[in-house]
Amino acid sequence: MSAQLLSAPVIGPEVWEAYQSVSKGQSLASVFVLSEDEKALVIKGTVEIGQGCWQQLLELLDPQQVAWCAINLPYMTVNGGKRGKFMCLTWVPDTLTRSTFKETVRIKSTSLMLMGELFKRFAQDGAKRIQANDETDTEIFSVLDAVSKFERDAVDQDSILALL
Repeated sequence: MSAQLLSAPVIGPEVWEAYQSVSKGQSLASVFVLSEDEKALVIKGTVEIGQGCWQQLLELLDPQQVAWCAINLPYMTVNGGKRGKFMCLTWVPDTLTRSTFKETVRIKSTSLMLMGELFKRFAQDGAKRIQANDETDTEIFSVLDAVSKFERDAVDQDSILALL
């Protein structure tokens, strides 16, 4: 991926359809990446809710590729309340390198530029924004702590393990 990015990548209707599926709770997550020529955002994968799904999501995050994830995380509170948090996780791995330092900086900067456009849409749907740079940032309880910060009841961590 060494194409010179002149403008923001195109976000096609298939990306927005996958996004809508997640925002409506029909799937756990969709992962989006730049196309090979860096001119469009494409779907890398979609993850359905079920046992082992969080691990499936993490396997879609490449240490040499920037990615954006729409995630709808279901969980229970200790008082039995059923919740779901919608979020946008931006994956910009610390390990990402390109042939030159300039290329590495350019691709990381591109991720921030595109995140601005994506997050406008995500924010309209009440999404929480999270940036992850390494595996510790994507641990399920780390992510859940970030998105449920203002939850009145404590999160039932056993319910997370049973769902995901």
